[in-house]
Amino acid sequence: MRKYFCMMSLISAILMIIPFNIAKADTNADVLQVYVSEQTMTAFTNVELNSDALSCAISNQSSEITKSGLVSGEDALIKTTVLIDISTSMPSATRNNVIETLNKLVEIKSASEDMKIVTFGDELNILQDFSVDRYDLSNAIGKIKFDGTQSRIYDAIYNTIPAITPSGNKPTFYRTIVITDGVDDTDSGITKEELFIRLQNEHYLVDVIAVSRSETAENKELSAIVRMSGGRYFTLVPNTDAAELAKTLEVSGYYYFEATVPGALLDGSTRQVDIKDGTHSISLDIKFPVFDVPVVETPIPKEEASVVEVSRVSEVPEVTVLLPIEDETEEQTDDNSMIIYICVAVVLIIIIAVIIVVMYTKKKKEAMRLDTENTAMSLDDDLDEKTDFISSDYQNAQFTIKLSSRNNPSKTWTLPVLGELLIGRSKRCSIQLDDISVSREQCKIEVKGTGLVITNISLTNKTILNNVKIIDSSPLKSGDILKFGREILHVDNIQTSGDLVSKSGKTELLFQECIK
Repeated sequence: MRKYFCMMSLISAILMIIPFNIAKADTNADVLQVYVSEQTMTAFTNVELNSDALSCAISNQSSEITKSGLVSGEDALIKTTVLIDISTSMPSATRNNVIETLNKLVEIKSASEDMKIVTFGDELNILQDFSVDRYDLSNAIGKIKFDGTQSRIYDAIYNTIPAITPSGNKPTFYRTIVITDGVDDTDSGITKEELFIRLQNEHYLVDVIAVSRSETAENKELSAIVRMSGGRYFTLVPNTDAAELAKTLEVSGYYYFEATVPGALLDGSTRQVDIKDGTHSISLDIKFPVFDVPVVETPIPKEEASVVEVSRVSEVPEVTVLLPIEDETEEQTDDNSMIIYICVAVVLIIIIAVIIVVMYTKKKKEAMRLDTENTAMSLDDDLDEKTDFISSDYQNAQFTIKLSSRNNPSKTWTLPVLGELLIGRSKRCSIQLDDISVSREQCKIEVKGTGLVITNISLTNKTILNNVKIIDSSPLKSGDILKFGREILHVDNIQTSGDLVSKSGKTELLFQECIK
């Protein structure tokens, strides 16, 4: 370990003196929405990307950027679905303010924004389909009555998400604004889990206006909708300034770009997309549709066919011979070349050293892991055949955790927590997942205080605990649900180890359940 630390310190010192400039990536950039139509991928971001340095790679294949700009500009369209909760649970003191906010929203909307007005209670009622006409939209708002008996928020959002495609050959940004008090009477129909999955898969944005009688803490259920979709959370109370709220709801500060997708990639597969502009770096997985790219062949006139064939055979590439030219600056050029060669040699030495260290460490940890697995298999031949991996270090473990896969219920892990327990696609992870939506090293579980905590260590993918994104670390307990990409794990139980005792001729391990 000391040798490894010394080597890394030496590498850091050498890198500090090498005159390389490396731009630091801004991880605050996010893709708000992305879709593919034929061979065009359209992406919307929350930051302006440098069009001169912008690049897009799909499965490591370069994609040509054809257009970029501001979403609220003349070259793009916006389609906004406004959902208004009309159930009787909506506070009567705020209803006039809701109507005033809607009228202000229509009044200040841009000419390139289509709006759709929909009310929901126990059922959906479209008062006005997508329209740019302010008069028609205002008339629809005037028909709103708060007389619904129930409120089904998840059904309303799920069932009004439109088909996301370009409109009028222009990049089109879609979103939903939902105005509700958060009271959901859903006892059937769409669950919140189904809604969250669709919002994430389709990259669909939802802005929420939480209505209440007075300033209160954020509604957890409504906040979850915002987090899953990448939208914004607002509060409306009786004294809220309707004009100011409507202004903040405008689509501003959002940008877009269009890129051409190589035809060979349009095969229905989910592929990784990497977006960079020298400052920002974004990586995400997108499912590409199946699309047959037509092959266009230019016919050759019969009278010219023989001439063309002859010319193809007789074409000889021109060869240019570069002769050395003596110049008074030759000595200076040689000096500069020497400096470049030295720098390249130093970098190569560093890379080779790092590779050697990584391979040695990996080999050592792999040997330890294999030894642990072999010992575990010999503990008890009658272990449940559904268990994917059971560790043998129970006697030394303060905590033991059992997890199971929601995607494959027959797959479980029972592991002691010794130091850090890694989860990801890498072979060095104790819990190894195959899905490409999971990072090589996604998260880690470790002992802190009197319990276990989970920490997200992925720079590109989120770790979700009970539908809440982990920012730093969060406590872990039995019954928790973990989600990374498309993988979902359930924490079956967390236990502390006791003594090995004999029972019915077998050696079994007794546990005491952890304090939750």
